Amino acid sequence: MANACTCKQGVVIWFTGTPASGKSTIAGIIEQKLCEMGLPVENLDADEVRANLSPNLGFTPEARDENTKRLAWMAQKLSKYGVNVLVAAVSPLRAYRDRARSWCPNFVEVMVYAPLEVCKERDPKGLYARAERGEVNDIAGWHMPFEEPEKPEVYIDTTQMSAEEAAELVLQRAKEVGYV
Repeated sequence: MANACTCKQGVVIWFTGTPASGKSTIAGIIEQKLCEMGLPVENLDADEVRANLSPNLGFTPEARDENTKRLAWMAQKLSKYGVNVLVAAVSPLRAYRDRARSWCPNFVEVMVYAPLEVCKERDPKGLYARAERGEVNDIAGWHMPFEEPEKPEVYIDTTQMSAEEAAELVLQRAKEVGYV
C-alpha cells in the first residue's frame, strides 16, 4: 500500500537572480522568520547542495540543468510532507524554473535583481574577481545567459529595499496566496 500523506503541502519559494544579487541572504531571513513562527522549513542553497551532493557537477548548461533538477526534486519531496522549502539558486534559464514550478504545487518564484556592478561590489565568494582575472568565464548574466522570469510572484530590486524588507514582501505574498 502506498504511503499517503494527509499533512498540509508546504510552499516552495524559489529565489532566482544573478550571483551576489541577494538570494541567499533573503532566503536566510525568511528561514529564520518561518522557524520563529513554528513552521517546518528547509533552506536548499544551490551552492551547498552542489558542494555536498553533486561536487563533480560543473557549470555547463547541462550541469546547471541537472543541479536545478535535483533541487526541484528535493523541494517537491520535502514540500509534499508539509515542509516549507526555500531554494536559492541562480537557475538562469526559465525552463529550469518552469520545471520546478510544474513539480511543486505551492510555488512562489522570486526574482532577486541587482545590477552587475552592484553584484561585483558585493561578490561574497570572489566569483566576479576571479572572472576579472580570467580564471572563470561561466557567470550567468555576464558570460552566460540569464533569463529573468516573465511573471514572478515577487520581484525584488535589492538596491531599492533592504533584505529584511524583501523577506517581508516575499512572506506577505506567500500568505496572500494561502501557502503560509
